[in-house]
Order: sequence, then structure tokens, then C-alpha cells
Amino acid sequence: MSLRNITFGLLGLYSVLALLHAWSLPFSADEAHYALYGSFTDWSYFDHPPMVGWMQSIALFFSETEFALRIIPILLSTLSLLILFKLAKSDFGEKAAFVTILLFISAPILQILPFGMIPETPLILTGLLNIWILKKIQTNQGEQLLDWVLLGLILGAAGLSKYTGVTLAFSTFIVLYLQFKGRLLSQLGLYIAGIIAAICILPVLYWNMQNEWISFIYQLNHSAGKTEYSLADALRMQVTQFAAFGPLIYVAGLVAIWKLRANQEARMWLIFALPILVLFSILSAKGRSLPHWTELGVIFMLPLIAKVIVGSLASKLQKRIFIGLATISILLSVVVQVLSTYPKIAFDDYRHPLADLMGWKDVSTRIASVAKPGDMVFIPNWSHASRVAWYARPMPVKVLDSRFDQFDLWFGSAEVGDSGILLLHADRKGFKEKLLQQFKNCEFEDELVVKIEDSYVNYFKLYRCDHYIGASDKEAVISQ
Repeated sequence: MSLRNITFGLLGLYSVLALLHAWSLPFSADEAHYALYGSFTDWSYFDHPPMVGWMQSIALFFSETEFALRIIPILLSTLSLLILFKLAKSDFGEKAAFVTILLFISAPILQILPFGMIPETPLILTGLLNIWILKKIQTNQGEQLLDWVLLGLILGAAGLSKYTGVTLAFSTFIVLYLQFKGRLLSQLGLYIAGIIAAICILPVLYWNMQNEWISFIYQLNHSAGKTEYSLADALRMQVTQFAAFGPLIYVAGLVAIWKLRANQEARMWLIFALPILVLFSILSAKGRSLPHWTELGVIFMLPLIAKVIVGSLASKLQKRIFIGLATISILLSVVVQVLSTYPKIAFDDYRHPLADLMGWKDVSTRIASVAKPGDMVFIPNWSHASRVAWYARPMPVKVLDSRFDQFDLWFGSAEVGDSGILLLHADRKGFKEKLLQQFKNCEFEDELVVKIEDSYVNYFKLYRCDHYIGASDKEAVISQ
């Protein structure tokens, strides 16, 4: 069987499973949060630019189901994969292009991410389009005005997708400088692209100007993390990346960076990949890291990894090493697929890998059923609030942590005298029952236990609470 047929067959299976999960799985915290963006359409939002919200608002015209809200990200991810294949084929040949696709569908974390609407979804598409248009500018020697216009639109779309889209602008400038050298600043197209990109991100600037620049302040503080650097946190991030994207991509990626550092065809890909990978490696040392934050950088590395793998097949030792790494990656991906397809596998109490997805829809329905007119919902933190605010909408949800965030903008902060339903969620440490002290009176209302066989997955308690004491006591109670 040819590599082409193997790739198409596995890609077809991958697509069917992705559609199945998109249909059956409830929203994650992030997906619910960005679905709410679509419900509260605005020029921008507290923690991210508006692209994900604008796209979800389009889907909401037709349906409010999880599957409907995953159609646009599925289409964007499909288009991204197609562009990735075309670019890899153009630079490194058809065999490397097919291996690039196989690498994509072998990564454990990419079994789930492509069908969820998160800021990385449109950002990846704009990132790949960025490389495509730069190659056109190189081919046309910068003489086609339309190329520069498209570059400005693409960079503007990246800026509307996620703040880390600024790395694309940084990489773009480096690529252009390497091509034009001292002539770059005399290129009219450069200024046209810059003006268009700036116009595109005006909604973000306007919204922040109206809201005391809270997004930029939040991102700067969020990126700053802890005052000191932690080697343990940095190593933890690398281990997480190793597991999330699989050992084949991780190890072969390091090999590709070293082997292709002077390769002409690989240069542009490295210029786009390395700033992202280095940035989040540094931030991880200050306690700021999530596995999917490096997704765009990893996507940029895939064609280079594929080139290294294809080039090493003549060596028996290297071939065996890559086959071994690929086997482990595939097994990890199979585990993700099995858990996503059949989540009713028992684990120790509160240790189910998909616990974060289970029970939130049901408990939100329970909240709506016991709520009285005028009730609001009180939640300890924003990630829990996202699911409840989505599934129990239009009930207002107020977050009882000390951080000002998007929920304070949408529903207002908790105020003295507020009353409603308090939701407590148990983890391995139990319930945060000291939160009850933030109200003058709380009475147990209901509970929901999510179990698989005899194992606890999630446990929720609902309390009817009267008269919120006030923000002056909130931070002290949370810190206990």
C-alpha cells in the first residue's frame, strides 16, 4: 500500500472520529467561554481579541448545539491542514507532505483541539497563510501590490485572533528583511501592509480604550507570571509537551531544528516556529504554560520534522528509533480516542482524565430548575463559570474570586446583598465550604454526583444563599 493511500485512509478515520467527538462531547471550559463570546458580541474581550466570538456569533444564527458551534472550527482546521500539505509539498516534496499529515493526526492533543473553537484555531490558519503570502512576495520580488494587501489582511486577522499573533508580525519582518535587506524600508508595500493590519485591529484598540486598556494590562501581568524563574516549572512544561504532542514530534522536532538550521527551504519555517516555542518555554519558567499554547509553533515544525524523517529512512538505526517513537505517539493517541469515544472507564476517585467535561451540563440544568425569578449563580472561578453561564443561560453568573475578568464585565461583580444559587464543586481536596461564609445564610438545596461504577468523577452541591457579605471579605476567604 502506498504512502498516499495510507495517509488518506488514516485521515478519513481521523475525520470520522473527530466528527463523532464533536457531536457527542460536551463543551470544555474554553469552548463554553468562547461560545459566550458569540452570545455577547463585542468589539473585543477581556482576555482575547474578538475573532472567536465573531465566528461563534455566526454559528449561533443557525443553532446553539455543541456540534453546530464546532462546524466553523472544523472547517478552519480542514483548510489549515490542506494549506499545510500544499506548503510542505512545495518546499519538501510529496512524500514529506504526506508524512506531515501523518504527524498531525498522530499527535495526542490534536485528536481533540481541531474541532474546538479556541483562539489558536483561526490563528493557525492565518499563520499558514502568512507563510503562503510571503512565498508569493518572494517569488514576485515584492512587485505585486495585491501580495502586500493580502499580507496586511492576514496579519490583521492574526491580531484579531490572539495577542500572540504579534510573533507572526515579528517573524514576517525578519523574513522580509532577509529578502530585501536595506531595500526593505523603501518598499511601498511594507507600509501598505502595516496600515491595513493596523486598521484591522482597530476594534481591539477601540474596545480597550473604552475599558481602560484592561486586556493589555491583563496580558502583561499574565505573561509576567511569578517574579522568579523556576527550573521545575520549565521542565514540567517540556514533559507536558512531550506527552501532548507525542515523543515522535518532540524528539524529531529537536533533531530537525539542529539538522535544518542552515537549510534554505527550512529557514522561513524555523523563523516562524522558534519565536513561539522559545516564548512559551520562557513563560513556563515563570509558571505560565498550557499545552496548546505552543500549537502554532509545533504546526510550523511539522514539515521540517517530516523532511528529517523521510531523509533518515535509509539509516536502519534512525528508522528504528523513529518507528519506536511513532509507536508510542500512536498508542497515546489511541488512548485519547478510546477515552473520548468511551469515557465510561473507571479511574480512582476524581482522577478521570475527562472529569473536566462531565456533569457540567447536567448540574447547569439542575440549577435552572431550582432557580427562582431574579436568582443569580455564584461560582468559585471562571473556568467553572463558563460552562454554567453557557448551559444555564440566560441566568447571570458571578465569579467569587478576587480577579476582575470577563464575567465581571458581562454580569457585574458580586455586590453586598446579592442572593441566589451557590455552586460548589468537589475535587481531591473536597469542597471549598468556606465560601459559604461569604453569605449571611446558606441552605443546602441539591446535589449531583457523577460516578463511573463506584468511582467518583465529579460531585456538585447547590446551596441557596442570601445576602452576600461583600467584596471586602472575599479575598481573605478565598485565600484560606
